[in-house]
Amino acid sequence: MKSKRLFFVFSLLCAGAAFNGASAASLEVSPISLEAAAPQQTVTITLRNGGDRPINGQVRVFVWRQEHGEDVLEPTQNVVCSPPMAEIGPGAEYTIRVVRIVEAPIAGEESYRLVVDEIPDATMRRNGIIAVALRYVIPIFFYEETRSQPRLSWFVTSRDGGRFLVAKNEGDRRAKISGLSLNGKPIANGLAGYALGHSERRWKLLGKFDLKDGKVSATVDREFISVVAKPR
Repeated sequence: MKSKRLFFVFSLLCAGAAFNGASAASLEVSPISLEAAAPQQTVTITLRNGGDRPINGQVRVFVWRQEHGEDVLEPTQNVVCSPPMAEIGPGAEYTIRVVRIVEAPIAGEESYRLVVDEIPDATMRRNGIIAVALRYVIPIFFYEETRSQPRLSWFVTSRDGGRFLVAKNEGDRRAKISGLSLNGKPIANGLAGYALGHSERRWKLLGKFDLKDGKVSATVDREFISVVAKPR
């Protein structure tokens, strides 16, 4: 993979949503988001096995950025998991430590994604049984207490062959956006995504959206907003 980047469909994965198939999920993860204020460098996550067979879990951390309005994950050595693999017995749980090991001080807020995968059982595959693998993608934020709060501005634009609604965040802290609509037309009924600090998050406009002043309605960090998005 060029530049070793991973792109995820965050409308499905944000806030710990899991891929799930025909059988009931056996791997459970909590909490579904993590954050730590400096000087704290360690957070923990618990993996639980709700099934009747042992399962194996793999845990990885990626730095999370937004480029050209899109979410991008890249491998990182700044934050590590201990241990990165775990075997969990039926009805048991396992605690994973997530540690920021880089010595550089935090500037504002750092964003990461913890990817938790259930590793399919090779024995079940050999016996002709479909093993459903689960994936959880969980946000992690390390921040300094003096970080600035999110400052969002909204606009509509035409770029990259499409039309987009854009939220620009000029603050340090991320903004969690849900229930997003433009001129009364829903863009995302549930979680729309995050606008990370000093970044842009964009949503492609489908159907008949005119590039003119539009009324944006959304819930941002549990507060309802209604603002005007200017064309650019």
